[in-house]
Amino acid sequence: MIRTLLAKLAWPVRVLWLVAALLPNNLTDTMSSHSQVLRTTMSVELWLLWALVALATWLHHPISLTTVRCIMPVVVAHLLYGLPDSSFGVGNVIGAACALVTFVLIYTSDYGSIHVQAGAYGDERRYLLRVPAPIVMPLILGWGVMAVVVCITPLMLASERFVVGGIGAVLSVGLLWQLPVRLHRLSRRWLVKVPAGWVVHDDVVLSENLLVKTYDVVSMQLALEGSEALDLTGMTRGVPIEMQLREMTDVRLTPLAAKLLKTVDALHVKAFLVAPTRPTSLLNP
Repeated sequence: MIRTLLAKLAWPVRVLWLVAALLPNNLTDTMSSHSQVLRTTMSVELWLLWALVALATWLHHPISLTTVRCIMPVVVAHLLYGLPDSSFGVGNVIGAACALVTFVLIYTSDYGSIHVQAGAYGDERRYLLRVPAPIVMPLILGWGVMAVVVCITPLMLASERFVVGGIGAVLSVGLLWQLPVRLHRLSRRWLVKVPAGWVVHDDVVLSENLLVKTYDVVSMQLALEGSEALDLTGMTRGVPIEMQLREMTDVRLTPLAAKLLKTVDALHVKAFLVAPTRPTSLLNP
């Protein structure tokens, strides 16, 4: 039953996110001591963010996965932060709880797989890869700075703090130009099964896609501890998949991967490791 529910996470996410908006909530700021203009600006901003997430939950695609995972935390944080101002009203608490549950669900591997597979071409099966551990904290910090600057800037302009708002606007443009692209790379990291074989599509670790024909694959299994296969997981957590090959294959690494592995950027290997978010679904399709 649980597995069936996880396979259909799209609908729980959509419904809970809608319920969070229909119940009394703090997306419309009516209780703070801020000016009317500031409250209106904040409300418009929050409802716009909510609507972008709602739209992304219906349009499944790797881009929508990035959108949901980047924007939803801002809305959920505001709903939770505003609970004391609403005196923890029953409707507000239930709405915030629905949003919080939705927040947890969108970061599951099953939900990520729904979006990733929706963008697949033809007869291919995409398996989303786990995030490399060394880049997690820098990306979280970068996202945090971007979220604060982008959300605060309209409020500064609305309160006629034009100098601070102007600086924020410039920073917002620069951050929005760079960070979303970097964050979206995490939604475009896949191990792909195609009719001809397998493709490792990961521009965080690989400078070019790694293609392996079906004939060249000797075995695919959960990696044993101490495996000497080339680690293409980015040192992430979890048990990776080890793919043994029939012949030596060229692998070209990005500078980041070469630095992490303390090796050169071009290698010849006969086995490598990848870390799908759902390894059992790959080995037992």
